[in-house]
Amino acid sequence: MRASQNLLSTVTDHFKSVRLTVALLLMLAGTSVLGTLIPQNKHAADYIQTFGEPLYRVFHILDLTDMYGSWWFVLLIILLTVNIVVCTVTRFRTTLKLSFGKGFKGFSSLPTLAKGTSPKSPGTLEETVQSALSARFATTRKVALPNGVAFDAEKGRWTRMGADVVHAGILILLAGALVGSLFGFDGAVNVPEGETVDTIILRNTNEKKPLGFSVRCNTFSISHYDTGSVKEYRSSLTVLENDKEVLTRDIIVNKPLTHNGVTFYQSSYGTMGAKDFSFAFMEKATGQTVTKAVDIGETVPFAPGKTFTFDRYASNHAFNGRSVGEAAIGTLTDNGSKTEVVLLSRFSNFDKMRKGDWILSIADHEHAYYTGLQVTYDPGVGLVYTGFILMIAGCFVAFFTGHKKIRVTLTPAALGSTVTVSGAAPKNKVWATRYARQLLNRLG
Repeated sequence: MRASQNLLSTVTDHFKSVRLTVALLLMLAGTSVLGTLIPQNKHAADYIQTFGEPLYRVFHILDLTDMYGSWWFVLLIILLTVNIVVCTVTRFRTTLKLSFGKGFKGFSSLPTLAKGTSPKSPGTLEETVQSALSARFATTRKVALPNGVAFDAEKGRWTRMGADVVHAGILILLAGALVGSLFGFDGAVNVPEGETVDTIILRNTNEKKPLGFSVRCNTFSISHYDTGSVKEYRSSLTVLENDKEVLTRDIIVNKPLTHNGVTFYQSSYGTMGAKDFSFAFMEKATGQTVTKAVDIGETVPFAPGKTFTFDRYASNHAFNGRSVGEAAIGTLTDNGSKTEVVLLSRFSNFDKMRKGDWILSIADHEHAYYTGLQVTYDPGVGLVYTGFILMIAGCFVAFFTGHKKIRVTLTPAALGSTVTVSGAAPKNKVWATRYARQLLNRLG
């Protein structure tokens, strides 16, 4: 029995060690640095291309490619949790007793902060002392002494719980992170305009994950700056449950949609081709324009002896090594002479560089887009926020508030009374000294 108790005591002493806390925090900080330097949850080909195959094999064996979900990282979190629990439990009973148990302890040994005399007798000063202390302290008492009387006052005993509140916040935060890691998911899905999905692809395993409801992309729109760079892309999404619409909302980057705890972020987009092209044919000499609808592979006449064949569509055409966006590539036939023409969607006057008699341009066309959504579910996020709030509150209590004790002793003197103000405010000694002097001046 004694051996069991000794073993338990040894284990407890080990887990309540501050050295263990520091060591665990340093290890977690080091692994977090690794997690920043090594991209997480990428494809094997990405790691091999960046680091080489031998180093990738080491990463894979040590779970460094999915570090935050690895067994050893979870073990570090569990050890830190046990360490904090043991530290808190071993001191909690004492802290609770000091914070909410019987008060007014240690007043007879408080250091003297100020001492003086008053022409008034102790009996006359009692009411003034009691009033002054009651105005600043919630708890006061009167104590009869052999050679006089003392008034004790204290407040803030509960502030000793600040460290325990911080510990509780850390534990709740860790619990939230663990819940999110075990029961949450992170994935992605591409949804074409007008189509509906009810599953996503998980990021780590590439497995399909049912959502429990459906999401439809109603429309997708994209706007550009004058330079041609993307300004904003926006998706209109509708959530359906049992084929009934329950929520419709537009999402853009940093403004997601959340339903049943599942959050959809606008992360990417892409085109699925283009359709319904129409082209403008303008005669340079007269300025007259003819507009014709042309399908890919179709040839249309637009002037005597002149035809245009729509050969193909390029979603991202390169001109002189630079991307110029969408383009329609076709063949202009002029009395048997054929010339390849490139017409750009974003630059309608691009064909002017050909210096022909006719200037061709894209008059109109429709896009078929898909929206790329990042989908996350983290059931522990509420616990994480609660933990952060408790940690901030506990730190405020621990560092900016404290237990304050004041004793005012009145003893008879030849010409009135001797007033002695003693006290302690470990976290605000300046306040204690200043308050003692102010109180002494008031009584004098």
